[in-house]
Amino acid sequence: MPETEPCYGAADGGLSRAMPIITTEEIGSRLRRAGARGNPIWLWPEVDRARRQAAMEQLATATHQLLVGDAATLTRDAAAIGLACYVSGMGPLLGWWIDRGLISASDAIATTLCEHLRHNRDRAGRLRLACTAITAALDSAGIKSIVLKGLHTESAYFPAPGTRPASDIDLLVERSKRAAAERVLSSRGLVPASRGTFESSWRERAAATQPASLYLVHRDDPWTVDLHHSLDIAPAPGAPIARLDLGQPMQSGRRWAGREAGYTLDQPLLALHLAVHAGHGLHNLTLLRLVELVLVIRNDTASGRLSWPDFAALATAADAFGYAYPALAFAEQLAPGTIPRHILSESARAASRRAVGIVRRLTPATAQRIGRPSLAMHFMWTRGMEGWARQIAADLVPHASLRRSLEIYRARAWQLLGSFGRD
Repeated sequence: MPETEPCYGAADGGLSRAMPIITTEEIGSRLRRAGARGNPIWLWPEVDRARRQAAMEQLATATHQLLVGDAATLTRDAAAIGLACYVSGMGPLLGWWIDRGLISASDAIATTLCEHLRHNRDRAGRLRLACTAITAALDSAGIKSIVLKGLHTESAYFPAPGTRPASDIDLLVERSKRAAAERVLSSRGLVPASRGTFESSWRERAAATQPASLYLVHRDDPWTVDLHHSLDIAPAPGAPIARLDLGQPMQSGRRWAGREAGYTLDQPLLALHLAVHAGHGLHNLTLLRLVELVLVIRNDTASGRLSWPDFAALATAADAFGYAYPALAFAEQLAPGTIPRHILSESARAASRRAVGIVRRLTPATAQRIGRPSLAMHFMWTRGMEGWARQIAADLVPHASLRRSLEIYRARAWQLLGSFGRD
């Protein structure tokens, strides 16, 4: 962007005609039309498959070039690029890179991504304020909390505030403090939205349930607090649980963003958690999460915080090495030299043959799957006869929480910031 109108400090920030605010009625109409076409998650009929794939290839190529120190450009199809940036989570970061002259872009693309950055900068500021207040309230109640995922990495690893979007405030508390922590959230006017095996989700009572736009992370988009009482991850009903709690997350002494309340994960658990969270489901495998993993690993290996032997030992003990493989493999493709070769080899050996085969057929530009997965993808982590029986039983009689997760995923249309959703 020209120096006279930088993304930071601009007073405007209204949506362009190409990115209108979407009404609840329009979202419902798009959901119905998408379902009738056989892809109930793709809500943008104005951008066909060829255009969106070409846009994703542009994004992945430009990101790769920037990460390896080469010149990068974005020049074609601003509408498709803007949408690909929204779905992949990359809009604010690419807008910042363009604003700083690190990526060359056409005027239309630069303007579009500057708008992504402006809106997410404002939204991220609101999330940080909310997270600060909530962690302080928990601390006052004698409850230690760990700030997870985007609210942590944005402040610690991304180049500027607002460059890492997030849909949720993710907090981890001791299992024994779960009920007390939920009372704290309730006392602050939050109400339950859903409950899963390892977490409960909370929202503002009067908050909207639909995004304000389907073209960028809007400053007025709703947000939730996902209160986790375990760091374990269950990739699928027929797959073993990744026992990340073995990494002793609540013992961390690292403060969140220098604040008096709230902590963050330490290494190697931080890198493993990010890799498993991104890699265990292809809907989660956004370009943003791959860049996040690269930034975290580069920073913490350079500082000595991340030890690869420690990472491998924890990943093996937690039965999580295989689940980390897709994210590790694509991060290495995106930024060669980030992941040691022996770590990639060990994680590939721990992954299922189906998962390894799927990863070999994909790239950072095609890894994120929006739509119905193939049978191989659906069963990529299923293990053993008992696992197959559990998986098939779950498919025949899906749990209500799974149906709700799909509805949230479709309505927000971003996975995507945390499924994008349930970051």
